[in-house]
Amino acid sequence: MINSMTGYASDAILLGGFSLELEMKSVNSKSFDLKIYLPEYMTFMENDIRQLVSKQIARGSIVFKIKANQNNEASSNFTLNNKVLNTAIDEIKNIEQKCDEKNIQFSPLTVLDFFSVKGVWEENKISQTDTVELKSVMLDKLPELIKKFMETRRIEGQGLQAILIEKLSSIMEFVKEIDKILPDRSRHLEKNFNKVLDKIINEQNQVDENRLEQEIALLLIKQDIQEELDRLKVHIVSMQELVNSSNVVGKKLDFLSQELNREVNTICSKSQYSDLTKLGIEMKTLVDQFREQVQNVE
Repeated sequence: MINSMTGYASDAILLGGFSLELEMKSVNSKSFDLKIYLPEYMTFMENDIRQLVSKQIARGSIVFKIKANQNNEASSNFTLNNKVLNTAIDEIKNIEQKCDEKNIQFSPLTVLDFFSVKGVWEENKISQTDTVELKSVMLDKLPELIKKFMETRRIEGQGLQAILIEKLSSIMEFVKEIDKILPDRSRHLEKNFNKVLDKIINEQNQVDENRLEQEIALLLIKQDIQEELDRLKVHIVSMQELVNSSNVVGKKLDFLSQELNREVNTICSKSQYSDLTKLGIEMKTLVDQFREQVQNVE
């Protein structure tokens, strides 16, 4: 079963007077890219988180975020630091006195001005003792969160798998339709070449008919698309096996879908037969749709 690169999971941890909101989400990426956002006092856990996530996930742009909230609604998330406040007031008085001595106008300050002084209004943080407990709780909780996250990617992958299987089946049906019209196309090309040959013979006094027939035969060989059709069939079978596997196959599918596109383009360029051109265009549309969906496969 293939996995999608799109996923989401969240959880919460209660620790003393704090609650921690954990969030994990991901989108498409050509490689593995993990961004971790933690409160300043939790950065010591970044390596542990990175190791746990990277063991489970191979591709995707992933964001892991933790937000800390204080549980007690009656209390404030901030504390007034009286020592810093008193120091700031004393310094302001000194500045005001010097301004008076030099006849410099000093604008009165408001209470809000003091709150802008760094350290006066401090955010409450988890204590050092709590961080030890936090690490233990987090290491127990993270595997559960990652499991939930992986499950959302698996469910999304189920939907992708169904779409990809349907697209590949439709492409194979077009290949079979092209196989059916190849004899008619060959007769059509041969008829057109014979018309050209007759015209040249009638307009020229001396023509080496054997040489001309050889050149026409070479042109017919160049217009042959059997090799492209054979490669298409091989690619489709390989991709069907990959889509039904449980491995990380996104990059392989992306490469093979490019090969599909190349073969279909070659068939269209060699066509010279309206029925084949129509089928080729329809098949190219399906290949483009397939390639778009593959971009989200892990």
